[in-house]
Amino acid sequence: MSYLKPDQPEYNHLRHLVLLYGAAGRPWTKEELKYYVAHLDSDGRPDDWFYDSFLFINTKFKSGADCVADVNLGKSMSGEGDFFAMCSPNPSDKDDWEELLDFYLGKGGALQTLDDTVGEMSAGIGSAVCKRNVVLTLPYPHITQEAFGAIDGSGHNLNFSIKGQSLSPATDSRLKAETWFMEEVVRRWSERRYKNLNLLGMYWIFETVYRSWEVDDHILLKELRKVINSKGLKFLWIPFYATYNFHLLESYQDYYFDAAFLQPNFLFYKEGKTIEMASAVAKKCGAGLEMEYYMDLNEPISIKNERHIRFREYLNAGVKYGYMNGSACAHFQGAGSLERMYNHKDPVEREFYEDIYHFVNGTYQVKTYPPPPPRCIFVPGSRAAVAIDLGGTNLRMGVVDNSGKVLHWSQVETPPDKQLILHSVVAKVQEGLRFCKANGLTPVGVGVSTGGRVDFEKGEVVDSTSLIPGWKNVEIRNAIESGVDISVVVDNDGNCSAVAERVFGKAKCVDNFISIALGTGIGGGIYVDGKLLRGQNNFTAEIGHVSVNSDGPLCSCGNRGCVELYASGSGLVRWARDEFPLLSDLAARDSLSAKEIGDMARSGDRVAIDLLKKAGEKLGIAVAGFVNIFNPSMIVISGSLLGLGAPYFDAFESTVRSRAIKPTADALRIEFSDLRNEAGILGAAATAFGDSMAGPLRVKAVKPKQDGETDD
Repeated sequence: MSYLKPDQPEYNHLRHLVLLYGAAGRPWTKEELKYYVAHLDSDGRPDDWFYDSFLFINTKFKSGADCVADVNLGKSMSGEGDFFAMCSPNPSDKDDWEELLDFYLGKGGALQTLDDTVGEMSAGIGSAVCKRNVVLTLPYPHITQEAFGAIDGSGHNLNFSIKGQSLSPATDSRLKAETWFMEEVVRRWSERRYKNLNLLGMYWIFETVYRSWEVDDHILLKELRKVINSKGLKFLWIPFYATYNFHLLESYQDYYFDAAFLQPNFLFYKEGKTIEMASAVAKKCGAGLEMEYYMDLNEPISIKNERHIRFREYLNAGVKYGYMNGSACAHFQGAGSLERMYNHKDPVEREFYEDIYHFVNGTYQVKTYPPPPPRCIFVPGSRAAVAIDLGGTNLRMGVVDNSGKVLHWSQVETPPDKQLILHSVVAKVQEGLRFCKANGLTPVGVGVSTGGRVDFEKGEVVDSTSLIPGWKNVEIRNAIESGVDISVVVDNDGNCSAVAERVFGKAKCVDNFISIALGTGIGGGIYVDGKLLRGQNNFTAEIGHVSVNSDGPLCSCGNRGCVELYASGSGLVRWARDEFPLLSDLAARDSLSAKEIGDMARSGDRVAIDLLKKAGEKLGIAVAGFVNIFNPSMIVISGSLLGLGAPYFDAFESTVRSRAIKPTADALRIEFSDLRNEAGILGAAATAFGDSMAGPLRVKAVKPKQDGETDD
């Protein structure tokens, strides 16, 4: 799955929805709303739009009755400690609901004020208005309400409780009241004819869906959604972080709601909840994510001193985990926080105002965290993975944090036999773990990217690659875990490169793509609908072993004419030696490499240019078949052969586009990786971090230069 997609036409291009909490008897003003409608420069003048969507929420009525569903009877309001709740003993009635209709849609109401504010800000910004979305709250029909009032001419007083009746008529009464309120919203909206607003939908204020002997929100919501959708409106929900709600989220669009945004509650829970976990759940369930911040909070939580460092994590995580641009987001900020941030004397708060603006506009860049306060529970950047990248030429090790930064790097030449390789791998893992310990990092695991065909479940190399001598039937996970007390994940290099692109590279937020790793050999990985394609034996995407010449030379896999024998680094040298006489002398003296062939082509050597064109064409023939089968939106190419230049890659692209089915080829993007030789390390690290890391945007890895470093 993927996040709730932003900018969908059917949602009037909803991207960022801000929650606006109103107070009974206190109308909204244009002065308050302008901070949410427009970004203000240092002189207080509007210079750009801010939020595109607005959710109006009132929690209490003038009577003291509740609009919200439950009240907390414990000491903690954040879900920690002795938190427990019950349905409000102060239920609202029809008079309260009519008051809310007037508050929203009456003369001088919230929507009229918002409409006027948008119009005035448009004049200041000097750009045409794209209608701003409005979402209105449905008051909760409390099961403690025995006499709601009559909504038709019958004078029948609706009873939402099971006192004197069964659950079915109680639920029917609740549905009638909600339907009446929603239809009144639609009627009054039509009468007002707002110029700058679009009524997007209605909001279910209860942060879960409850069902018991006394209440059935399940049936209520299923039927209410039908009514809302029949009016051309959407039904929205923002559930709190809980495993029960995760279960509901998995199928929420099939039953209850059109759009949902998960509350991470990371700003309020002391420990145990992370943005990493919440974003993974949201992504799995097709939901958006709620950003959470507050200037002050009258709740007995134990982490108030951490709000700055934790909100920085919300912002940074939007880049790392892809929800800044890859998801529709909701924004909780408490009452009036944006206005106070803009006018605050504390530069930290003023900076947050600008950061939120850039986040909403998709231009925020990861920033350093403030120093952790005393006894801080959340300490960012303290986790890291030890990553191994084993290729035919080099054995590399990197220590990588969860933002994708390579903190430590080393490499040696790949040893000549299996036992020496295993010894070196274990030694490199131990080196990485020592670095973690010396630098206060918590290692989450070891990820290994290796050539050969891998049994992913067992962590074993099953079948050899000719590029790593004797590398067959290797229990590499057991070999590492026997020497260190930490979990180990092993995958082949093609899959790891694909994971790296999905997590840190050009394929961020791309659900269907093919990754091609060009080095000494040719590896690949395929993502379909946001998931890495593994196949029965984890042997998918063996792009290098697609035959492009049935009469060609014998390959190590047992086939003939595999594309790896022509288009890889080792294949270029083989082909030059066997079929290009003007290059064969250099190849015979072992002084020819793929890099040298590329250098010769750039200097104008016609033989080298011809060789690269033919090799690129061979690779294009192989890949075109994959394109026709999987219909990817992107091909991303990584590895040490990226420097071969135009003769190779122009021939590759033209062959793919000419041989692929035209509609598929027309929609296909072909990109070069930004990760270069770090793809194996970053993919192995992301695999070690696990599924919660599948989706961050790219953070460019930076590694120190090593003496004598060579490309794989």
